[in-house]
Amino acid sequence: MFVLLGFAPALALSDAGRSVRRTGVPGGLRVSYSWNDPRGVARTIEASVDEAALADSELALGFTCDELRAFLMEAEARIRAERGLSAVDIARKVVASKSDGDWVRVGENVASDFQFVLRTEGSGDPGRAAEIDEIIRTSQKAWESSRKTIEKRLEKEMDAFLSSRGMMRTAGGIAVDYRRLVRENRGRLAALSAKFKKVCGADKRSLLEAVLSFVQGIPSRPRPAAENGRYTAGLAVPLRVLADDSGDCDSKAVLFASLWTALCRYRTILITVKEHMLVGVAVPFAEGTAVEFDGLRYALLEVNCGGSLLPGEITSYSLALVDRGLFKYRIVS
Repeated sequence: MFVLLGFAPALALSDAGRSVRRTGVPGGLRVSYSWNDPRGVARTIEASVDEAALADSELALGFTCDELRAFLMEAEARIRAERGLSAVDIARKVVASKSDGDWVRVGENVASDFQFVLRTEGSGDPGRAAEIDEIIRTSQKAWESSRKTIEKRLEKEMDAFLSSRGMMRTAGGIAVDYRRLVRENRGRLAALSAKFKKVCGADKRSLLEAVLSFVQGIPSRPRPAAENGRYTAGLAVPLRVLADDSGDCDSKAVLFASLWTALCRYRTILITVKEHMLVGVAVPFAEGTAVEFDGLRYALLEVNCGGSLLPGEITSYSLALVDRGLFKYRIVS
């Protein structure tokens, strides 16, 4: 069941007082952030971005067209070999059913797993030429028909490949697996989460407001679906968002969710509306706009609104779409 409770407040657009200082250190970068939260509290936090950890996290997300093509070709060739459906297997079965086999032999094409070679005697005989044409046509039909046999297995292999790259298949195409990405990046943000705990203490409300305002203050920057030939669906990993001090709505949502779930065990969801993403946290103390699913109330958070909003305050754009049920959500905690 879905229930919406709340309204859209006025948005405070000022980022006065925010400053960022980057310092190169051996093996990485140290970034110091200073900002004022929506209640006017001055905040300061320092994040360390390890160069190797950043490289590993970016390598774990996405793929190039060449990587995907090579994987699919290898997977299909392997599956066909296991099931006796390689190009050579199919052609040999056709030859066995249509010819005595004495004058024609089927061999492998060393240049491709998806082709075969016919070696014949008496190819100048018009009758033999027609028979060769029939063997080729029948083999092609059998090859196309065999695609249905291996389709489900190939889809499973494809899903495993995408999962290993932080991605997943959806009705709309290949997208980011947000749940996996959030879980994989918690550990990489352990040092930063420890600093937030030290600054905010045991007060969960203060902690939520501090982490939210920290992420909100990071400037918004859209990213292309692919960069340098690597498809990432336009998402920047959390360490990249910290290092560059920029990110779009889903990149900042993943950063927030990774950091927040490293700090607290409250159920967290990512909510997608048209061209935007916000976060929902099932905390008992947040007021304002919320959605309810299966008895859990999620306070809504704007992480990329161009200003400062408290938990439970969302833009009129988000409110209108959520109110009409034009959204999808995914549990990431």
